[in-house]
Amino acid sequence: MIRNEKGFSYPLTFCVLLLAFVVLSIHFELYISEKRIIKESVTMLKQEYYFLSAMQWTEELFLQEDHGEVSGVYSFSDGEVSYHSVKVADSLYRVTFNLAMKNLPEITGFGYYDKELKKMIKWNEKN
Repeated sequence: MIRNEKGFSYPLTFCVLLLAFVVLSIHFELYISEKRIIKESVTMLKQEYYFLSAMQWTEELFLQEDHGEVSGVYSFSDGEVSYHSVKVADSLYRVTFNLAMKNLPEITGFGYYDKELKKMIKWNEKN
């Protein structure tokens, strides 16, 4: 009975193929997950870069302008940031930034600019 090998190769081959299929499907799922995470990370970094650039350009605009309240739109390759400032106190302005990117919901950020310090002193994002 020990030397009888009839029917032994089929179950062994099936188990090896099944094991290979499971290992490959796990690797494929990891690959897909990594691609999704990379795409989301790139989108988040672009959003942060667009907000930072808009904030810096608005600071420069405040330094150049004398009357204070400014508004406009900054265009980027994958979206645009619109901004509008409102005077809150004598030397404090609240600047509202609205980021609109392709196929994504609009994000709003608020920056507070101090004329005496000549810089943005606070930043809030509303999702």
